Amino acid sequence: MKVEGKYESSNFLIQQGILLDTYKNCYNKTNKILNLLTFKESCKILPKLDYLLMFRTLYAKCESCSVEDFENSSTVQLSFVYNKNRKLIVHESKNFEEIKRLANQLAGELNLKIKDSASDRRNSTWLQ
Repeated sequence: MKVEGKYESSNFLIQQGILLDTYKNCYNKTNKILNLLTFKESCKILPKLDYLLMFRTLYAKCESCSVEDFENSSTVQLSFVYNKNRKLIVHESKNFEEIKRLANQLAGELNLKIKDSASDRRNSTWLQ
């Protein structure tokens, strides 16, 4: 399975993402400039993965942000977790169902469990 993940923090000029190839068990981080030039790292072998994690994230770092801002954040991140607490971001989107579908596909392909911290960050649940 080949996956092209995109990072929500990307903008019009520079789009960041990841190319994941489960057949070769490797990934490349990419940067696209104006969607014309693509720069990618050499293929790195995926580490031994523990599970997939879905969670909400805020990009605006501000001192006045409240817990409600975090709870209502619309950006959901899907990451591989390895070495107990290290993360490799696979994809980010404002569409929770898109993240959930991709998580289910990757979990099936790589035989991983999914931890959902996006629905309720205080009460994470295992989906598989």
